[in-house]
Amino acid sequence: MFRNQRKQRSVPGLDTTSTADISFMLLIFFLLVSSMDTDKGLVRQLPAPENPKEIREAEVQKGDLLKINITSDNQLLVNGKALPANRLHQQVEEHVNRVGRRHVISIDADPASSYHVYFQVQDEIAAAYKDVRNKTAQKKYGRPFAQLSLDEKKAVRDLCPQRIAEVYDHEKGDGQ
Repeated sequence: MFRNQRKQRSVPGLDTTSTADISFMLLIFFLLVSSMDTDKGLVRQLPAPENPKEIREAEVQKGDLLKINITSDNQLLVNGKALPANRLHQQVEEHVNRVGRRHVISIDADPASSYHVYFQVQDEIAAAYKDVRNKTAQKKYGRPFAQLSLDEKKAVRDLCPQRIAEVYDHEKGDGQ
């Protein structure tokens, strides 16, 4: 009798339940497979700004200066003599111990030298200072530098200051 009535049809649907799972799997895959470049840098804590009235030029005697040069062909020269980078740590430590608070370490890197060698030199100098301060702390307080109180660390830093001068020749570089 009522044949004129139409049957209601439903629109066919697309099953999307696994789409999110597949998306996350692809994301994880690309994160694991792709390589990301890491930036190189130096971790340094800059000293507090000094009073401009207290800043004065200091004269450095030749015996107090340890001059480190990095040539354009990445050769390391210490006081004009070739030295392998793995011996720089020992050389810096000996210089700081011999000269004491008056020491100055000068670093002059040719602009054509590689960053890798420059960072290696900086790392060796930092490691040498760490060893000198640890030995000084051990002698004075009987424990390593890292275990000292803030006042004790300041006293050791006063005994073994980090005195590094970086030289940049604008004529060799790009002038910026």
